[in-house]
Amino acid sequence: MHRSPGRVLASAVALVAVTGLAACSSSEPDASSSSPASSAPPTESARLDAAQCRDEPSQGRIDRTAHGLTFRTGEMRVAVGSGMSTARDNPGGIPTSTSADDDSACFGFTKWGNPSPEVPPDSLLFVFRGPGTDGAQIEFLVGELTGGVLPPIGSVRPTVGPLTKPINATVGVSVAGSYYQAGTCALKISSMSTDRASGTFTCPTATRTDANPLAPDDDVPYDADDSSTESTSPSGPSASGAKSPAVIGRPTTVTLTGFFEMTP
Repeated sequence: MHRSPGRVLASAVALVAVTGLAACSSSEPDASSSSPASSAPPTESARLDAAQCRDEPSQGRIDRTAHGLTFRTGEMRVAVGSGMSTARDNPGGIPTSTSADDDSACFGFTKWGNPSPEVPPDSLLFVFRGPGTDGAQIEFLVGELTGGVLPPIGSVRPTVGPLTKPINATVGVSVAGSYYQAGTCALKISSMSTDRASGTFTCPTATRTDANPLAPDDDVPYDADDSSTESTSPSGPSASGAKSPAVIGRPTTVTLTGFFEMTP
């Protein structure tokens, strides 16, 4: 049978259209096989067993020159508590036991940021991150570690005795949208060398602040007449009645205890 060129062209166009629709239909994802909720990353840190924040980090050599330190892996665990039961006077900086009314919440974070902890002109800063804006950091003056002794200059290598007592450090932790910082913490260094860094800390009073260094793009309101960054949001128990000082109630002050451990 003889077909006109116009009918042949029309049939070809129709065939292409049907094929295209079939291809589009087969490429559409199956709604039942994927769920945005199941693939979404967590935004808050999971609570750990309280005992995990009372672990003792590895012991090692303490090089008081604070020279050539570089760490890429490690962890920091912090117990956030609303009472003094988590900050008992213990030489190691970590409570050896907990009482029945101890309502601390334990969180864990992993090493993050610049491998070198040096912050000019005179500090060492270790940063750890969790999901979302959660994380923690610990900072102390180089002089606290070196005992005020200058670093090696040429062939001259000043010496200093062993570090036998805790030094002062600043510790901050961000959990569930709240950032707490303590400028006076007892830090007992267990090791500090090019091989390993570890230590335990206790902060009797950490204050909640609006400025969160772990979320630098946060829109933080500041009062031009008041330079203080302390939040004035009311604190108190949550409607659920659960005890988790770091994630409910938003207390203005908490205690911080824990440890860190890092390797190159």
